[in-house]
Amino acid sequence: MAGRYGAVGRLLLEVSRRATYKCVSVASASSAAQSQSDERSLIHVEQRFQSVPPPKRNKETFMAAIGAFRENKHRGHVEFINTALKYLKEYGIHKDLDVYKALLNVFPKGKMIPQNTWQRIFLHYPMQQNCCVKVLDEMEWHDKEIHDIVVNAFGEWNFATKKVKRMLYWMPKLRYSNKYLDRRNVEGYLSGKSLTPAELAGLALKMMCPDPGTSISLTRLFASAETDKDSWLATAQSLTQKNLIRDLARDTEVFIDGPFRVYVMEHPVQYVVMTCNPVCDPGDEFKKEEFVEDFSQWFDEWKNETHERKISVHEQKHETILALGALHR
Repeated sequence: MAGRYGAVGRLLLEVSRRATYKCVSVASASSAAQSQSDERSLIHVEQRFQSVPPPKRNKETFMAAIGAFRENKHRGHVEFINTALKYLKEYGIHKDLDVYKALLNVFPKGKMIPQNTWQRIFLHYPMQQNCCVKVLDEMEWHDKEIHDIVVNAFGEWNFATKKVKRMLYWMPKLRYSNKYLDRRNVEGYLSGKSLTPAELAGLALKMMCPDPGTSISLTRLFASAETDKDSWLATAQSLTQKNLIRDLARDTEVFIDGPFRVYVMEHPVQYVVMTCNPVCDPGDEFKKEEFVEDFSQWFDEWKNETHERKISVHEQKHETILALGALHR
């Protein structure tokens, strides 16, 4: 009898020992899984974009980072968007409108809309609205959908929403303010391809020369034996400038200054300027004319009037611009 009870006791001890070991193993496994999930969740915002290797930095990986943040995070929108703005050019998507829409959609909808008069008077959620304005400043052109996204996040007449409304009003008016530059041609929207360096140089020279009679010519240079690159020289000169060169004295010094840099959109173009000292004294541009009430002497003044040579737009106060040129080697 005692042996039977002893065997039962040993069996109960073995079962309790195994149950305790199983509970400890399950608890340790759950704690390890929790610590692993915590390590996965505690990812710095910079690492979401820095961890992507440079060959794979494109629109898909950037949008995937935005989607992962929206699924797992319900706070820290300002820090994420400010960090994402730093990597737009590295990913080559700083002119993609869909990316800006995705960044603005990170803001929660309805939570930051003012609900009473005091919230409307004061800046409601100031950090979020200033962050939204940064996104709008970084973006060049927008559409009506951008306005709807901002309205759904911050309300109809809020600080960030007023920014969008002003952009919708003014930017279409200023789009064609420069008659020499059509951004659709520069970006290749119309022709389907970007402009060549020679075409960019011709466009830059056309913008810098105010004389409507300016003619732009392109001269191809012989390629040297060291390099096989295409070399050319683009020049801009008007008939007035040719006449100025023809009337110069033989001992006149002519200067070639440069190269300087001018930007056509975001494409740099280097150019040089051919100048000389002022050809003639500009004199007084504002002459004081006295009105004579003796009508009999009016025609005498016209007969004795000497025709003065008018100063052209190329004759500046300190120099005379004879030609402009852009060189590509």
